[in-house]
Amino acid sequence: MANPPPAQSGLFADAPFAFADRFLQDHAGQIISEPRTAILELIANSYDAGATKIDLVWPNEKGQKFSVTDDGIGMTKAEFERRWRTLCYDREAEQGNAVVFPKGVRGIKRTAFGRSGKGRHAPFCFADSYEIATMKDGDLIQVRVGLASSGTTPFEITLLAESKKRGHGTEISAVLEKHLLGVDELKQLIGSKFIVDPSLCIRVNQQSVELMSLEGLKTTEIIVEGHGAVTIHFIDSIEHYRSARLRGISWWVNQRRVGEPNWDRLDDEGAYLDGRTEHAKKFSFIVMADFLTPGQDVKADWSDFHANQRTNAVRDAVHRYVIKEIQAQLATTRKERKKSAIENSRELMGELPTISKNTIGQFIDEVQEKCPTMSDRDLSRTVQVLAKLEQSRSGYDLLTQLAACSPDDLDTWNSLMQRWTASNAEIVLDELDRRLKLIGRMEKLVENPLADELHDLQPLFERGLWIFGPEFESVDFRSNRGLAEVIGRFLGGADYKPPKRRPDFVALPESTIGAYCADAYDTGGEICGIRKVAILELKKGGYCVTQKEADQARDYAKEIRKAGRVQAATEIVAYVLGATLEDGLESADYGDTTHIIPMIYQTVLRKAHQRTFNLQKRLLEALPSLASDPEVDEVLRVDAQQKLFDGSVPKHHMPTPNGVDRPAPATVEPGGGA
Repeated sequence: MANPPPAQSGLFADAPFAFADRFLQDHAGQIISEPRTAILELIANSYDAGATKIDLVWPNEKGQKFSVTDDGIGMTKAEFERRWRTLCYDREAEQGNAVVFPKGVRGIKRTAFGRSGKGRHAPFCFADSYEIATMKDGDLIQVRVGLASSGTTPFEITLLAESKKRGHGTEISAVLEKHLLGVDELKQLIGSKFIVDPSLCIRVNQQSVELMSLEGLKTTEIIVEGHGAVTIHFIDSIEHYRSARLRGISWWVNQRRVGEPNWDRLDDEGAYLDGRTEHAKKFSFIVMADFLTPGQDVKADWSDFHANQRTNAVRDAVHRYVIKEIQAQLATTRKERKKSAIENSRELMGELPTISKNTIGQFIDEVQEKCPTMSDRDLSRTVQVLAKLEQSRSGYDLLTQLAACSPDDLDTWNSLMQRWTASNAEIVLDELDRRLKLIGRMEKLVENPLADELHDLQPLFERGLWIFGPEFESVDFRSNRGLAEVIGRFLGGADYKPPKRRPDFVALPESTIGAYCADAYDTGGEICGIRKVAILELKKGGYCVTQKEADQARDYAKEIRKAGRVQAATEIVAYVLGATLEDGLESADYGDTTHIIPMIYQTVLRKAHQRTFNLQKRLLEALPSLASDPEVDEVLRVDAQQKLFDGSVPKHHMPTPNGVDRPAPATVEPGGGA
C-alpha cells in the first residue's frame, strides 16, 4: 500500500474562514428579523446590566434616530472586546446568572436573561450599523458595529473614541432604516414584559411605561379573610418573548418584588404552565400584598416569604384565583387540543356509550389542567388507551342505566354521592352492575329446556348465592368438591366419575347439583369445621319439581352427614329449583339443622330483583338520556353522519340532534345486561 504524501507545511494556514450572507440571520434568528423580539432583547440587555432606568427614544418615521440608554454597570474596553467579538458568548460561564449592579444599588436581585450573547445583534433588525457608547470605572468608549462588507467576518467593529468620564451605563443608537413600530405598540410590548419588576423604570420618548396604562390589563381584588385585600393584575402580552423569564407570578410588597417571577405552583405540585409554551411566555400575574410585612412575612433578603398562617392564607387565595384565570384563558386552546386528541381515536370512541364518552372528555379536561406539559402526541395516545379500557369494562354501563331513574331517585343518589367518595361509589355501582347482568342472563336460561345447566346455569347460581339471603353474601361460601363427590357417589354408585370441567358440580341428565359451604371458627379464630352447607339442584327448563326431588335432596343431606364431612351442628339447606312445583309441595325441616326448600325459578328471579331494589325494571321503563361532552360530540358527529350516509351505522347508535346517544327500544334486552 502506497504511503500518503507528506503534509505540506502551511497548507490553508493563512486562509480565513468565510461567512455567507445568511450566517447572521441563521445565527441570531428572530432577534434580527422580528422587531418585537429585537426591542425586548435590547431592554433585556439593559436589564442584565443592572439598570434601574432605561430611556428609549423612538422615531415616528424611518430615517430618524432611535436609542436605548440605561444606567447599568456598563463595560470596559476589554469587556466589550471580549463579549462582542466572541460568537456564542457564554454569559453563564463568564459572568454567572446573577445580575451585577452598579455601585450604590442595593437590595435588588435579578436573574439574567442572557445566555449566548445573541441579544447584542438586535440593533441589526433596524439598521445595518449602530453605535455603542458605554462607560465603566471612569472610562468611556464609543464604537460602531456594522454588517461586514466581506465574507471573512459577519460584522465589523470600529473604535470611534476613548475618553475619561465618571459614571456608568450604556447607550445603543442607530438611524432606523426598517421595521418601524408604533410608539403605543412599543410601550405596550415593553410594559407587558418588564413592568413586573418594580425596581425598573422604563420611559419611551420621556413618558414612563405605567402598569395601569397597559391595554388588556385585568385587575382583580380578592379578600383574604381575616388578613386584608390583595390586588392581582393579569397581563396578556401582545407578543410572546422567546423565554418565560419575568413571566409567571410576581409578588410585590410595598412596591418591592419578592423572589423571582415564575410559574411554580404555590402548592408544590409542579407548574401552572409549562415554561416552553407560548402562553407561559405571554402571561404574567402581579400580586400586590402590601399588608404583608418585611421580616415577619418576607425574608430578610426578599427571596421568598416565611411560612406562617398569614402568608399561607394569601398563597391559597392567590392560588385559587390564578388557576381559575388560567383555565379561563386557555379554555379555547384546550378545547382545540381536546378535539384533536379525540379525532385520533374517533373510531374507538364512536362505539362507546355516552357515559364513557363523557368520562373520557372529563379526563382530557383534567389531564390538561394537571399535566400542562403533556404533548399533543402523548395526549392523543393516552386518550386512545383510555378509550380501549372503556371499551373493555362494564362498570360505567350501570351509570347509564341509573341515569334513567326518576328525579326522586336521582336526588337520593346525589345525596349518597355527597357522602361517599368516588371510589366507594364505583365499587357499589360495579357490584350492582354485575348483579343486574347476572339476573339478565338467568332470565334467558332458566326457562330454556335446551340450556346446559352444567356449563350455563350452575356457574351463574354459584355467583348468585346472594339471591337466597343476606347470609350468602359472605365470601366464605364457595363450591366444595368433596361434598359434590359424596352426592355423586350416592346417585351414581362406586363408578361415579366427576366431570373434568367442573368436578365440584354433579351433572345429571335432567339437572345439575352444586354444594357450597362456609367454614366455622372457634373462639380463637381458627377453622374448626363447616358452619353451613348449601345444596343447589337446578332442574332443566320446563321441569316440574315433585315430592320425589324434595326427598332426594333430603337424602343428599343424610349422605353428607353419614360420610362425616360435616359436624352434627352443621346446618344444611337444600334448594331444588324448577319451572313449576307439584301441588302442595312445600319447604320441609328435618330437625333444627336440615332444611329442604323447593322453589320455582321465577320466585328466585323475583327475589333477585327485590335484592337489587327492582332497579332493572325501573331502568327499562325509561331509556337513558345523557347530555354528551360537547367537544367529543362535535368530533364524532361528523363521523357518525358520514357513516349513516354510507349505511354503516345501525339505527340504535344514531346520535340525536342534541348530541344524546339513545339506544333504540328494540336493542334493550329483558335482562338489561350491559
